[in-house]
Amino acid sequence: LLLYVPQLTGGGIALIPDVTTGNYSISILVLLFIGRVVTTLLCFGSGAPGGIFAPMLALGTLFGYAFGASADVLLPTLDIEPGVFAIAGMGALFAATVRAPITGILLVIEMTNNYYLILPLIITCLGAVIVAQLLGGQPIYSQLLHRTLKNDKLRQQDLPENQAS
Repeated sequence: LLLYVPQLTGGGIALIPDVTTGNYSISILVLLFIGRVVTTLLCFGSGAPGGIFAPMLALGTLFGYAFGASADVLLPTLDIEPGVFAIAGMGALFAATVRAPITGILLVIEMTNNYYLILPLIITCLGAVIVAQLLGGQPIYSQLLHRTLKNDKLRQQDLPENQAS
C-alpha cells in the first residue's frame, strides 16, 4: 500500500499542505478520505502502537476540503474558500473525537496562526461535539484508557497468585 498510494499511510502531516493547495480533485479527496478511514481503523483496531493525533487532523482536512470544494462547485455564486473548510474540518474532527471543542479551536488557531478563523472554528467544533454526544460513544482517549486497563487486567490474570521470593 505504501508503494502504490503513499497518501493512505503514515500520519498524514505531509498530505495536509497538498490538500489545502488544491492539488486533488473532489473524487480523489473522497477516495483518499475513505482509504485513510479504513487504514486508520485497521491500525487503531489492531492495537498496533502508533499515533492517532496526526491521522485525525489529516482526515478532518480531507473531509473539510472535499466538502468546501463540493460547496464551491454546487454554489458558484458564493465566494467559498475550500481551504477554510479544510481548517474547520480539521478542528471539528479533532474536537468531536476527543470531546474537547476549546482545545480543538485553540489547537487549529495556533497551528495556522490565523485568528480570522475563530468564528468558523467555534461553529464547527461546537457543532461536531454536540453531534458526537448525541450519537453516543466515548471520546477516543477514554477508549484507549479502557483498552489499556482491560489488557493490563488480562495480563495480571495470567500471573500466578503467589510468587515465592
